[in-house]
Amino acid sequence: MIKEKIIITTIGSVILMVLLESVSIFSNQHDSFIHDLEDKNERIDKKINEIQSPLVPLQIHDWGEDIFYDRTDIYNSWFKLTGITQFEDGYKAIINGEITHEHNRVRGFTVVEINEDQVALERDQYSVTLKLEK
Repeated sequence: MIKEKIIITTIGSVILMVLLESVSIFSNQHDSFIHDLEDKNERIDKKINEIQSPLVPLQIHDWGEDIFYDRTDIYNSWFKLTGITQFEDGYKAIINGEITHEHNRVRGFTVVEINEDQVALERDQYSVTLKLEK
């Protein structure tokens, strides 16, 4: 019984010494890490202070186009409808020099409907109607 107590006490002491050593190593690494971070922060602060460019307030005309700007007219200019022909399976249109039919895609728009004199295109919330010039 005494031998067992001595062995357990010795093992416990060794484990305690290993734990204390690892805590001290971790503490030293942590301190050096914190010191490195402080150095980097100081360098960044110095660079910011060196730059110190005066702030220029933006005027409304500097904003550029409004994100809610209606782009329908821009999209209309993307397409040129040059012809519509009726086939057995429906109408086909010539848009930008290519023959298309319903459900085809042209410049990101889907051809929704082709009639005898117009073509309807849609993309997301935008729709474009191309009318055949006579």
